[in-house]
Parts: sequence; C-alpha cells; structure tokens
Amino acid sequence: MKSVCYICLLALIFTVSAEASASAFTVSGGREANTLNAEMPINGKFSNKFKSDMGMPAEIAKLEASAKINAINGEMLEEELAMGDSLFQKAEAQRLAQLDGGSKRHDSERLPIEGKKQGEENKACSDCPELISIPGNKFAIGKFAVTFDEWDACVAGGGCGGYQSPDNGWGRGNRPVINVSWNDAQTYIQWLSHKTGKNYRLPSEEEWEIAARAGTTTEYYWGNDVGYNNANCDGCGSEWDNRKTAPVGSFKPNAFGLYDMMGNVWQWTDSCWQGNCVKRVFCGGSWNHRPQDMRATTHNWFDTTKRMRYLGFRLAMTLP
Repeated sequence: MKSVCYICLLALIFTVSAEASASAFTVSGGREANTLNAEMPINGKFSNKFKSDMGMPAEIAKLEASAKINAINGEMLEEELAMGDSLFQKAEAQRLAQLDGGSKRHDSERLPIEGKKQGEENKACSDCPELISIPGNKFAIGKFAVTFDEWDACVAGGGCGGYQSPDNGWGRGNRPVINVSWNDAQTYIQWLSHKTGKNYRLPSEEEWEIAARAGTTTEYYWGNDVGYNNANCDGCGSEWDNRKTAPVGSFKPNAFGLYDMMGNVWQWTDSCWQGNCVKRVFCGGSWNHRPQDMRATTHNWFDTTKRMRYLGFRLAMTLP
C-alpha cells in the first residue's frame, strides 16, 4: 500500500514540475512544440531549426518562434525567387540561341516586299502567301487567290472564326476558297497578319483594276476577244467552264505575273459601294458567269455577309 502511494506521489510531483518548467508553446500552423528541437512547419515541410527556451514565458516564446519562422520563410522565398529568375534567364537564353540558330525566323526576315524580288522575299516566311509588287505603285497583291489550303490552315490555327467553308464537292487543296463573305475575309486577314507580323488587307477597287490590266487597255489582259482557254468562265473554252472552279494557276498569268485575275472566282475588294460600306465591291468574273463579266471595268457589290459559291478573295499589302 505504501509503495502505491509513493508511486502516486512521485507521478504528481513530476506532472507539476513539467507544467511549471516546460510551458509548451504553439507555433504558426497549430503544431505544439514541447521538446528542445521542435519541428516547425515551413512551406509545408518540417524543420528542426527552432529551439524553445525552457525558461522563457510562453507568450514571448510564441512571438520569437513566429519571428524565426517568418525569417526562415523569407530566406526560402528569396531563394525560390532567385532560382526562378535563374531558370527563366536560362530558358530565355536557350530560346534566343534557337532563334540565332535559325530554327525560327527573325522579324528582320519579314520585312515588307519590295520591287521584283517579291517572290524571293516571301520565301523567307513559310506562312506568307506570295505577293507581287505592282510597278509604279506602292502596293503588292497576291500572285494567286487565297486557296482552301490557306483557309484551312487558318481554321486549324484557331482563326477564321472556325468557319469550315464548304467546297461544293469540287475539292479543296489549291482551289480558290469560295463561300466566304467580306467579313470572313477579314478574319483570315487578321489571323495571317498576327501570325506573320505583316499588315495584309484586301486591295481597293482601283488597285485591283490596275493589277488586273497589267498595263493593257484592252477588254481582257490578253486582248479584246475572250479567245479560247484563257480563263474559266461560262464561254471561255476551258474544261471547267460553268461547272466548277479550277485550281489556281491553271491559266497563263498577266504581264505582272498574276494568275486568275479574270475568271474562276469573283474577288472581294476593300472598297465601299458608292459610299455605303455595308456593301463592298467585288471584281473579276467567275466560272459560271459570262465573258463580259470578267472585264476589268466590270464591278459588282454584295453585302459584307454574303457567301457565294463563285466568290473568293486575294490579299494585298501597302509598300513603303
């Protein structure tokens, strides 16, 4: 019986002594520390860098422990930021090295096209359509009408409003894109300009006629008679007449090296019809229209939302 009482007395003394001297404190994160080498949560991890002072009042111990945690967290944050800066600088250096190595093209290789080296300049930009500068003028115009290949690349690249223009079952590829409105053409121009860093646009009505005539004064750029197999129209003598579009470049170009300026598809311009910009001018004739509709002086208009199976467009660019 005495042994039991003695043991109980010792336990009571030990408990009182521990409470008086140990004064357990709580650090940020709610973890209690009652050892000399308590582990503290720092950025989700524990560290035993903190030692409690057994003779220190509990509140003071809490404040000092919190201050130490903040100091360590600050040091770790600075280390993380420094590491992040280092990784960013390394990645940026690698990116610039790739650019210098030629895996991507510099903006200096995407300068506006000048003179008769137009085609050669365009080869420096794999995404740029070939444009030809017009002698005596400060603009260049597409060598070909925009094709389904080019339009589909826009859609695949997240542009053109995701609009999959129908091809009427005639095939896509290097056929001119059709069933596109003036507004649709603008979405393509915006996408391509952003992608290449060049400022593309539609030609004006006047620019289109200058480019189509190619310095001639005749009804068509090949003469006053429609002739045979010079273009694709209803009565031009081609295998596609009044049936469907022909692949771009299927006929001889004009003196400026431009293909299909007359026939195949009508082409949108940037010009408003008699001051009304809800209506836009288109030119050039098409596969299912009469030969006289192809003349350089024949211009028509549609609302900017109109999509037709005989209507496409080609690009232009202002030169310095």
